[in-house]
This record gives sequence, C-alpha cells and structure tokens, in this order.
Amino acid sequence: MTLALVGIGASAGGLEAVRQLLAHLPSTGRAAYIIAQHQPGDGDTQKMVELVRFDCPLPVQVARPGETLVPDRVYWIPAGQDGRVRGTLLELTPASSLSRPSVDTLLQSLAGQVGECSLAVILSGAGSDGVAGCRAIQAAGGLTLAQAPELARFPGMPRAAIEAGAVDRVLPADQMGAIIAGRLSRPAASSGLAALLEQVLQATGVDFRGYKQETLLRRLDRRLSALKLKGLKPYLDLIQRQPGELSHLQQEFLVSLSGFFRDQECFGALEAELRRDLARLKRPIRIWVPACATGEEAYSLAMLLVEMLGAEAAVSQCWLSACDLSEEALAVARRGIYSSQALELVPPARRERYFYSTGKGYQVSELLRSMVRFTRQDVLTGPIPEHLDLISCRNLLIYLQPGPQGELLQAFSRGLKPGGLLFLAPSETAGPLGARLFAPVHKQHRLYRRRGALAS
Repeated sequence: MTLALVGIGASAGGLEAVRQLLAHLPSTGRAAYIIAQHQPGDGDTQKMVELVRFDCPLPVQVARPGETLVPDRVYWIPAGQDGRVRGTLLELTPASSLSRPSVDTLLQSLAGQVGECSLAVILSGAGSDGVAGCRAIQAAGGLTLAQAPELARFPGMPRAAIEAGAVDRVLPADQMGAIIAGRLSRPAASSGLAALLEQVLQATGVDFRGYKQETLLRRLDRRLSALKLKGLKPYLDLIQRQPGELSHLQQEFLVSLSGFFRDQECFGALEAELRRDLARLKRPIRIWVPACATGEEAYSLAMLLVEMLGAEAAVSQCWLSACDLSEEALAVARRGIYSSQALELVPPARRERYFYSTGKGYQVSELLRSMVRFTRQDVLTGPIPEHLDLISCRNLLIYLQPGPQGELLQAFSRGLKPGGLLFLAPSETAGPLGARLFAPVHKQHRLYRRRGALAS
C-alpha cells in the first residue's frame, strides 16, 4: 500500500496553528507528515520541534537529508532548506527562494511522487506560498485543506489558496486531523461504481473502466465531499435531478497535472538525447504529447526545439502535437496564459524570450503557440500518430489498470520509429512488458528508446 504523504505549510503565526493540528493527529499507519514552516535562515528548528512535540501523539523530529519516511511520524524541514520527496526518501537542498522552506516545492514533489495519496495543509502565514503546490496535489487527485482565514493569525496564505480555487476543505486547524484520518481510512463508495462509470460513458462518451478503481474512488469521494453528500445513493439521486453532474464527475476523474520543465533533472536527460538525435537526423522530427493537461510540457518541448534548431527551422522542421480529454485543460493550453507561480521553474532568460506579461498573467509567445497543435482525444481509444521520434506521456500510466496500461505501451511502440524516445514520469515505469518493447536510456529519469535499430 502506498505511503500517503501530508505536506503542511505555514509561515507567520503558523506555530500556534501547527500545534493545534498536530495535537489531533491520529495514528493510522498510513501517512507521514512533513512540515514546511517559513523560518529565518539561522532559525532554531530544534526549538520549534520541542515546542510542539509534547502536544503531538506522534513522534516529531527535525528532518535529515536522505531519510526514509515512515508512517505515523512528523518531519520538520530545517531552517534554510527546501524539502522534496523522491520515492520514500526526503531530500534537503539549500533554499532557492525567499520562502524558506518553500511550501510549493514540497507539495509539488508530493503530488509527483504519490499522486492521489498526497495531501496538503495550508495554515497561518502571509503571502501566497502553497498555491501552486495545492493546485498540483488537487490535480493529482489528492486532498487540500486550508485553515479558516478568520481563525488564522495571518490569513494571507490560506486565503490565497482558497481564492485560487485550490482548496477542497476550509476548516479550523484542530479539526483537520479527523478529516485526514477519514481520507486515509474511510472506504470510498465502491458499491455501484461500475454502473456509475457506465452512466458517465453514456453521457460524455469517455470510458473510465480501464482506470484504476482506487483512483476513481478517491476522486468520487472528493466530489461527494465537495457536494457535502454522504454515500453514493444521495449522489445518484442528485444525478437523476441534474444529469449535467455527470460532466462534472468526468472532469473530476481526469488527471490534469502539468508544469514547465517539471522534474528538471529528467528534462535535462531528455534534452541531451534530443540534441544527439537532432544532430543525427536529416529530416523533420515528430513529437507527440498525449494527456498534455494544460500544455506546459508541450510548450517546454517547443522551447527546447527552438534553442536546438533556431526559430525558423523549429517551425518548419518539427511536428509537435498534444492531446487531452479535458476541454477545460485544453482551453488553458490553447490560450497559453499562465501565472507567475507556474513559471517559477522557467529560467529568467527563457521567460524573457518566450513569454510576455499581460494583465492576467504571462502569455506564451506566438512562436511557441504556432508550433504546438492541441486536440481533444482519448488516448486509450483514439488513433496513435505514426513515425514518431518522441512520445512524452507523463502521469497517465500510473492511473491505468495493467491491461489498458500494457495496451497503451504497445500502441506507443507501434507509433514510435525504431529508436524513438518514450518519456515517462518519475513515479512511472515501463514494467515487464515495457522492458520487452523499450530499452532504458536513463532508467532513473524514466527515459526509454523503442527497441530496434535507430531510424535515420
């Protein structure tokens, strides 16, 4: 069973709220808790731990680099450090922003590593740190909680997350433990799921029967919580009265998680391989990004192509297509306007070259927008493009049952040219079937090549 990870973000006035939360954490054997509390670079983290450990029924400790996370334990990220999770290990690096440690950095890593088993808690603090992280966890199917602003000494952080639409529940800090325990232990409404999926298929044309049941149940549970419904029966009654609810449920089921140059080390490995291929190939290159969500990854690839080939050659010699099932996500991708938080991993030089500021955010340049074609398509049932040099499909396989997952890998193999690249997310693997179809280039970074002689 996947270890659930709960990221707790706080800043000014947060110690009191953290204490209230920790005092009511139950032992479930299912989750580890990681605290990112803004502190001065020379702050005394051990003192913070001492101030809360006697209130908490679980062990609380200062986090150590490379430590293996275990359930029913609270880890406090030390002052001046950023915390990330890779697998079950906690990584600490020097803080890279004014928010020390960064709540967004922590939460985004949790979303990328454990998906729907990630939870976010935003407590008292000033500023907007945590908004991007909550969005990532929400998109991955996890749960996001925020302290009621009127009860926070500094309401800025929880209010920013709430106003961004990135929070599932707003409540006092001392009531969050019960919600977290319920999320970890309460069985979702599984009875009747198959019939409900059939209704979704008939209403929307989207078939979710190949998705992992646990994933769908968690997302259904989140929808029931948002509607304040207890159990599946009242939800089915609601659908009878409001058939349009099935479209809302379809959107809830879909995974819409993306980011510019997400998992930078992985992108670095991909860039190196693409440079080798582009130097070798004497023909246009074909790239496909299925399950592209809001488009950041497709635009990241477009930037790489421009930098490797030059703008004119990138436009004339590259075919770059992306697809998704969510019309809402595709609308964002086609519009190409993103928040400043979304651009945090984009180096300043790239930001200046490929984006310009608008009153609503940062607009992707016309050059990049002209390079990417966004279409609506169900990857599991729609046609796979042929003669591809790269498929970048990240954070989709982990949501599929073994049968559809294997069928999709076979389809990817057919779509790629011999030696073509397959780029997956850090939390995914090609599995035994994929090992027969693809040879690892960088196993750690989930980069593979289709087996067979390299196409010229």
